[in-house]
Amino acid sequence: MTQNKRAKVGPGRPAGIDSGETRQRVIDAAIRCFAQHGYGPATNSLIAGMAGVTAGAVYYHFGTKSQLFETACAEVYGRIQERAAVAVEGALSVRGLLKALLAVSMRINHEYPDLAGFVATAPIDARRHAELSGPFDAVSKGMVEGLADAVLRGQQAELIPAQLNPVQVARLILAVVDGFAHAAAASDPIEMDILDDLFERLLLDAG
Repeated sequence: MTQNKRAKVGPGRPAGIDSGETRQRVIDAAIRCFAQHGYGPATNSLIAGMAGVTAGAVYYHFGTKSQLFETACAEVYGRIQERAAVAVEGALSVRGLLKALLAVSMRINHEYPDLAGFVATAPIDARRHAELSGPFDAVSKGMVEGLADAVLRGQQAELIPAQLNPVQVARLILAVVDGFAHAAAASDPIEMDILDDLFERLLLDAG
């Protein structure tokens, strides 16, 4: 009897599959599913199918769909913030900050197209579903605060007018980058590279 005893498994957790690996597969599938279908139509069963696990496994790791959305939000914006922080190190002008963040956005669009789709749909879903507003507002605040710090460094180096509000400048820059994310969600990555190049040559590099 003792020999055949096995560790108790929580509800819905598939036997024989590494828990950490399963959890990450569900997160990746959720990002893709939310990006492609939006929060409402993206059921746990649909996410489970994309992840190649049971719906019970989704429940086991995340409980509710809103908790899964919160985790997906943290994953997506965490990756973006990590790269953005490196790109905007030091003191840059507004144009420099915008160019640096657009370069990050374009690289991510090539490597992880679903992230661009998620960034495009998440703000809309957060407005439509009250339970998502808190998690989304938290990641948005983190993005703005991180960029506002970079704007402040630019002001201290006299590359950005000191009288401007760093938070407002950060919001302006992010609005432009978000616009590119919306376009990227519905465009071929090569086409987006062309648009990005035109934007830089006609607007950012203009005298």
